[in-house]
Amino acid sequence: MILRLIAAAAVATAVASGPVARGQVSFVGECVIEPIVIGGSFDDEVVLDETIIAGAIPGGALVDSPVMADDTALEGVVGAPAGGGGCGHAGRCGCGGVPREYVVFDVLFLDRDNATNNQTILVDGTAGSNPGGTVFTTRSMVPTTAPGVRMFVGRHGGNTTGWEMGYWGVYGWYGDARASTNRSLAIPGDIGLAVPGWDSASNVRATWSSSLNVVELNLLASEFTSGCEPCSRWPQRRCRHETEVDWIGGLFWAGLEEQAALQVAPFAGELPTSYRVATSSNLFGGQLGLRGRRTWDRFSLEGWLKAGLGGAWLSQSAPPITSSLAPGAHYRPGRSADDTGMGFLSSMNMSMAYRFSEVWGLRLGYNVAWLSGVALAANQWDFTDTQASGTGVRGAGGLFLHGATLGLEARW
Repeated sequence: MILRLIAAAAVATAVASGPVARGQVSFVGECVIEPIVIGGSFDDEVVLDETIIAGAIPGGALVDSPVMADDTALEGVVGAPAGGGGCGHAGRCGCGGVPREYVVFDVLFLDRDNATNNQTILVDGTAGSNPGGTVFTTRSMVPTTAPGVRMFVGRHGGNTTGWEMGYWGVYGWYGDARASTNRSLAIPGDIGLAVPGWDSASNVRATWSSSLNVVELNLLASEFTSGCEPCSRWPQRRCRHETEVDWIGGLFWAGLEEQAALQVAPFAGELPTSYRVATSSNLFGGQLGLRGRRTWDRFSLEGWLKAGLGGAWLSQSAPPITSSLAPGAHYRPGRSADDTGMGFLSSMNMSMAYRFSEVWGLRLGYNVAWLSGVALAANQWDFTDTQASGTGVRGAGGLFLHGATLGLEARW
């Protein structure tokens, strides 16, 4: 008798609360009402007192959606459209250790800084207004925004472990600087004096281009929490409202390829001769990171931070230096060099996603990355004129990247 009175009081309170307890419809985003159990439970099975329900709440206001009798019935509802008795949650919601897969594809639009050594590469000649004064340096070549892509595929296993592998790269960074006068420009150092026409040039142009490629292979240790219960037999609890945290550990390779050229024309209309340098930097190492994702119905917010340390294999090469005023003469033979060191790679991203279907979503974000311990091509110009000139590698260079991303994701 006491139990019946307590249950009746609880039901009356629910009725008095108005629309909060009445007519709940199971669809995505409504995860407010906890079911009221009348009469208690036995072995996790709800025991209903139909007499109290019928007498206290006309019209069965508490009957939202049917309770799933078993897991077989549950499989038919989880993932069903909102109007069909489900709440729109993906069919593989993590019940019973079912894995979850994902594919992410982003188009990148990244700027990079010019962190070269700021070496002077062009000065006023003896006929100039400021003999010996700097005209421009390696940092005068400002790289343009360059496009790139990022693609990752991964799988969250049912035991909270998983894996992912991916690639991202940026292509076509390009910067240049140029100057034109009437034979009053000069290349600095002894090499400028040794090459005919380089101490009294009319047109000089410096160019710099580069591309970056990165491959990652990671293991994941994942944690999942939810404000609702995606696998509950109560449909109103099965809303897509969850938090995902991935602890990341893995391997990476990063390859930076660069070319720099200093083109010198002694006279207007004369074909220029060039001092060209190409560099290659390859980093191999391990990385750790953290990624978090929070989902509200169809909207998600995701961010990650990764940092890796590894060995760096660096190389540079330069073809012979010649002059258009003395065809066939080599004023410095071709040179090349290799070196090793340590490198560092870190990346950070913040993205928003809108899920426009059960699988596909649109992504928009911002990306930041930093790479150090590399050989930048513009740093390799050597304006001395000795047997050792151009035979070393100037490492310890770095670049900072930042820019927007736009893409698609698929999760199932």
